[in-house]
Order: sequence, then C-alpha cells, then structure tokens
Amino acid sequence: MLKLLLDPRAEGAFFADTVAVALAEVGAVFPAAEPRVDARASVTFLDVSLPEDAAPALLRLAAVQAVFAPEGGGLRLVDAEPGFALPAELVWGAKYRGKTHELATQLALNVALAHCRAEGPPKLLDPMAGRGSTLLWAARYGLEARGIEHDPRALPDFQRHVKGQCTLQRLKHQERQGSVHAKRKDGVGRFLEYRFGERALKLITGDARDAPALLGGERVHLIVADLPYGVQHVGPTGTRDPLPVLRECAPGWAELLKPGGAMVLIYNRFLPKREALVEAFEAAGLAAQPFEAPHRMSASILRDLAVFTRP
Repeated sequence: MLKLLLDPRAEGAFFADTVAVALAEVGAVFPAAEPRVDARASVTFLDVSLPEDAAPALLRLAAVQAVFAPEGGGLRLVDAEPGFALPAELVWGAKYRGKTHELATQLALNVALAHCRAEGPPKLLDPMAGRGSTLLWAARYGLEARGIEHDPRALPDFQRHVKGQCTLQRLKHQERQGSVHAKRKDGVGRFLEYRFGERALKLITGDARDAPALLGGERVHLIVADLPYGVQHVGPTGTRDPLPVLRECAPGWAELLKPGGAMVLIYNRFLPKREALVEAFEAAGLAAQPFEAPHRMSASILRDLAVFTRP
C-alpha cells in the first residue's frame, strides 16, 4: 500500500470537491488502485493498493504532492521523480484573465492519456488554446503539441511567456515563426513554434472550426480543450453558450483524432448540458466515456470533464 498526500494547491483548482476529483483521477489512471481516503488533521491522504515502482507515475497526478509508504509504525517518503521533461515554471508562470487553473489542465491531460489507445508517440491538439497552458503541459510531458486560438494577441503573449521562462530557466530551445498557408492581413494561419529537443509545440492563429485545414493533414492522438465559460467568454453569437460553435467544430475535431484517440473537454455543466455536449460529439462518430469529475467554481459554474474516444 502507498499513501498519496494531496497537494494543498489542488483546493485552488477543485475547491470543496478536491477529494472527489482526486479519487476520480486515480480511478481513471490506475483502475486497480482501490483508493481510500485517510483524512488526518489538516492533511488528506489517498491510500492506494499499488507497488512503489508506481510512484513516478503517481506523482504526475494533478492532486498528488508526495508519495509515502507505511514503515515501522510511521511513514517513509518514497524517493521518486515524475520525470517531467521541463521545469514547472514553464507552466505556472503565465497569468491572464480567464486562465484555467494549471492543475485542472493537468487533470484533463492525465485523463486523456489514460483513455488513449492510439498507436505511436502521442501528439496533442488544443483547438481552443488560449495562451497555451495545455501546450506547455504537453511539453512538460514530452509530447508533440499543436494549438489553435482565434485571438491574434495570443501569439505575442505566448512568445513573451515562453521566451521569458526559457531565459530564466536556461532552457535550450528553437523558435520558429511563419504561416501555415499564404499570409493573410487578418493574421489567420500565423504560427509560433518552440522546439525542445525532439518535441515541438506550435500555436496557430485561427478558428477552431477550421482545425483540419489549419493542421494541414496532421492527425493527433489527443485533443484536450477548455471550452468557453464565464462572463469573459462571449462567443461570436453574443452568447456564453458554446454549443452552437461546438456542433460546427465536432466533425473536424473527430476527423483529426486517430482511431483509438481520446478527447477531453473541460466545460461548465450548466452551459452546455452534458447530454447536449455528448449528443454533438457522438453525432460526429465519437463515443462518450463515463468519466466525471464535477467541482463547483461558483454559483454559475460547475466545472467538469467530458471524455470521448474514437473507436
């Protein structure tokens, strides 16, 4: 048995539902773990039926801070590293309005990887990438990543953050700028790419509905996206309901996903309703999975994850 110490930062992402979300994540990534809650004073552990060699992977869970093993009536810290390719500051340093909490993004990535059965080194797409939090997590995990964002201001913001952290952390990298097609005055198709060793992350200016054209034939193993919700996200239709746009996006996103691939969408259960979201993507040929991890952010936002796979 191992004891997983829950990270106190997780309460900033999952609030009162932190333990329930942690249990859902462990169950998705380690189906045989049989997690049990052990709350002691101001700390909470999850007890799992796993060997010590699982510790590096356990330390990649969004809600886990440390792994302990019972020993001699006490607890011994399991000396293990999660094996991330890049430092945490690359992810945690960026701050902007409407940003998804870093641990919520990591949770979505972990769940997507757990559901993915596509062959080959995983490649990820975030078709609503914002300022690139999902891409940066993918880079830490050593994945190839692509992102699409309609706001042209995202590219300079992303560049400022990545270059700043590369300087501070002395990270070796290569930067490349260009366009995926003939240059347009509105900037659609412009991209910024960073390469760390053999893996690259690319952020492209464009519309999520045009994802297949913007990726130029590339297909991916994973799609992870934080859908618009909250007062700062008003779509082109003048409403905060993303469902009309998602219905237009669904066929293209499904086309990009390799057989056996997985898609995880972070969304507000109040808008759109889960049933409507599932209907939109099942109509495009994807299969909804039973995973849920609801956590209330406010009176109007109950954030959750919807998981789909391509048969």
